[in-house]
Amino acid sequence: MATVESSLIAGHGYMADFFVPAAVVAGQVLIREATATDVGEVGDPASETSVLAMVGVAQNVATFDATPSADPRYDLGGNLLFVANSLENLVRVEINPLAVYRFPIAGGTAAGTVLQPSTSTPANILVQDTASASVIADTAVGTINMAGGLVKGRTGNNAGQIRKLNAHTNSVSTTAGIAFLSTDAVGNTYIRVPYSRMVAALQLTTNFVEANGIIATGTGALFRVVRVFIDEQNDLASVHVVHAGHFYGGGALT
Repeated sequence: MATVESSLIAGHGYMADFFVPAAVVAGQVLIREATATDVGEVGDPASETSVLAMVGVAQNVATFDATPSADPRYDLGGNLLFVANSLENLVRVEINPLAVYRFPIAGGTAAGTVLQPSTSTPANILVQDTASASVIADTAVGTINMAGGLVKGRTGNNAGQIRKLNAHTNSVSTTAGIAFLSTDAVGNTYIRVPYSRMVAALQLTTNFVEANGIIATGTGALFRVVRVFIDEQNDLASVHVVHAGHFYGGGALT
């Protein structure tokens, strides 16, 4: 699930409670509800690649009931009281136009999908077929061009080293712009993701809680990458981003 990791300035955003028009998943991206006749104030993005007027990410699960039996209640600390492990008709969101959001990187359109192994095409995990210090030859690169993203040594001579990809040849290879310290041996492995600090887009999973890692670099909604983590020992990755059109930061409303 997505979380608020930090802020580009000191401190954190303002916590606010919003009406929802439907059930909400904890950690999902929420945008302004633009329809006056809708019962909610926030809602789902238009799609995985279209996130306009972002408000933030849901801090909790929220259910929806058009005919509730009781109003939400707060404790003495101002915290909303949960009903059956969720909030009814309300979701709490940290609103901060400069929030840095952390998204786990999934190996596909569904949240929780593992980074794709070299037995799949296209793959996140690549196996070197030819000895080289910069070209990673593996047909599993497929036709998804991740040039502009990052690649990190997973096993072998260059394990732990990270480089920016700058070239791609469909179903043949991908290339690191700066050579690795050692010439690769056949069978060494790497992890690639379509994100780096030059990337100004992020594509969400279908439930809006993680980042899709099997896309061409630069595909997706208007997020700007702040940081990328690749854990080569556990085959995990995450991307930290800011939103380029936050509702409270003067972004476009539609």
